[in-house]
Amino acid sequence: MAEHIYERAGDLYLPTAWAGSPWSADAQHGAPVAGLFTRSAEECAAESGLQLARLTVDLFRPVPKQPLRLTKRWLRRGRRLGLVESTLSLGDEEVSRGTALLLAPRPDLVTGWVEAAPPLPPPPEAARAIDFMPNVFSASAPPGFHFSLQVRTARDAHGPVAWLTTPLELVAGEPTSPQVRFGALSDMTFAMAGRLSLRIRAVEGAQVQMRFINADITIYRERAPEGSWLGLRPTTLSQRAGIGIAEVEQFDETGRIGRSLQALVANS
Repeated sequence: MAEHIYERAGDLYLPTAWAGSPWSADAQHGAPVAGLFTRSAEECAAESGLQLARLTVDLFRPVPKQPLRLTKRWLRRGRRLGLVESTLSLGDEEVSRGTALLLAPRPDLVTGWVEAAPPLPPPPEAARAIDFMPNVFSASAPPGFHFSLQVRTARDAHGPVAWLTTPLELVAGEPTSPQVRFGALSDMTFAMAGRLSLRIRAVEGAQVQMRFINADITIYRERAPEGSWLGLRPTTLSQRAGIGIAEVEQFDETGRIGRSLQALVANS
């Protein structure tokens, strides 16, 4: 397969097999979709001099594995604050939406609250490589983004952590920035929070037997990320009456970069 997820033709993005989802041969994985919206937000940040502070991706229906049109518009473009809305559409039908909050950095201000940052987890090279997809699922899953993931796990006094990366470029002919790569990988928030919480028996297996899906992805950024490995440490995994929340702290190899959250809904 190609070593990129999309090929671009103007404002159309043509998915390769790497855009696929494990749930359906006809649907795109949420991670590439999040990558496109992060890329759109990053472009707006670069042209305005603002910095990405929050990105919310709404996954309100399956995203078809077909060429999609990406459009974006400024909802507000100010000196200190910008709000950008990006949409992916199939013909006249909107299939997903991303909203990015951009804020003005102040490099002249003294950095504060450093003591609130948690210790850096064990680095990727000290973690153990695992298969992202168990054999029972990988044997029957359609090709897609899930097969590109490289995952390593570790544990320290503050709990378990997973490091993730993918060698894929998002768009053919373009280098993928850490911001965009980590935006895509943020779709793994629930998947890794659930897996790591089960591993340390923070939740009972019966609690996750019912299949859940995420209806969104929200990323908060304290600073621009660096490198190619994204660290995820679970902080919240809960559900009541079939509606849940998953939250993780995010790290690069130099420290915390923010957090990501997903709203969950029972899918059975």
